[in-house]
Amino acid sequence: MKPSSFFSVVCLALLAALATFERAEAAELCNETSYVVQVATGWPVEGGVSIQGWQRVRPGECVASAQEVSLESDTPIFYYAKTSSAYLGGVREWRGGVPLCVDEADFDVVANTRCAALGLASRDFMIREGDNRARTVLVEPDNFTRRAETAGIQRLLESAGYAISSVDGYEGRGTRRAVSAFLSDRNLGSRPAASRLIDELEAYALERNATSGVTVCNQTIGDISAVIGHRVEEIWQSRGWWRLHSGECARMLASHLETGNAYFYAERINTGERTPILEGTQPFCLAPARFVAEGRENCEQRGYGEALFRAVPEPENGGVRVNITDDDFGGIRRDP
Repeated sequence: MKPSSFFSVVCLALLAALATFERAEAAELCNETSYVVQVATGWPVEGGVSIQGWQRVRPGECVASAQEVSLESDTPIFYYAKTSSAYLGGVREWRGGVPLCVDEADFDVVANTRCAALGLASRDFMIREGDNRARTVLVEPDNFTRRAETAGIQRLLESAGYAISSVDGYEGRGTRRAVSAFLSDRNLGSRPAASRLIDELEAYALERNATSGVTVCNQTIGDISAVIGHRVEEIWQSRGWWRLHSGECARMLASHLETGNAYFYAERINTGERTPILEGTQPFCLAPARFVAEGRENCEQRGYGEALFRAVPEPENGGVRVNITDDDFGGIRRDP
């Protein structure tokens, strides 16, 4: 399981508030996390599911979703949310168990589960039914609630390269100093409203971090799970798993790469079996579930498995993109 999936399944909760409606009105989605999120919304229509994205929601902000709800209706609403790519550490997700189609750019489609045939990627949406459709709240393990806006500013300052002692939602002297430094560096004058400050910080962090790190893309016909291996100061570390649907990419390492000192490993996931990637040369430790392993030696003695990782190509502008195809697993396996 990739970290973003584990993060959403284990650490994240959905809070539902019940409301009484005498008329149909838009469902509300609130972001009480420290991240700017992009939300895709779906609902059943004739011929499939109507899916729209992406709706941007700042930390601490509530928005009306694209679909109207009524207590008299039994139409479910589907949501999938992901963090802006401005952040270091890869994309985090709020997801469920219903696979639906999305595109990388803004989109509005009516589709079923045949996403690849439409040139779309698949994501696992959460489903909201009954009274739970009225209000959906995205949260993370640190329950910021009304402090989400300040926590969001702190998180973006961190991703923009400004020193922040912690992301806690409390604006102390350190946060004020970092905000002042950012405004001065960007020639923005006096401090703007929080919403504009978040927009300016996100735009700068997107520009700063656009090409850094290691991004792995799944160009096979099925799902894969991937692992990254890299050096953290003097210690080698391996981390995984990221589960990638066909057509999906994940930034598995966000730090700026000076040299090609990173490695990757992947397994193709089929029903009842896992096929390892070929031509790996460097041994690293791994575990069957989500893990972080320090060191590359004595894996079995320390309770890990071991696999041969491939080196990533030399980075350009601090980053590299790795495309994994069916040929990396020996081609497409077909039943006789």
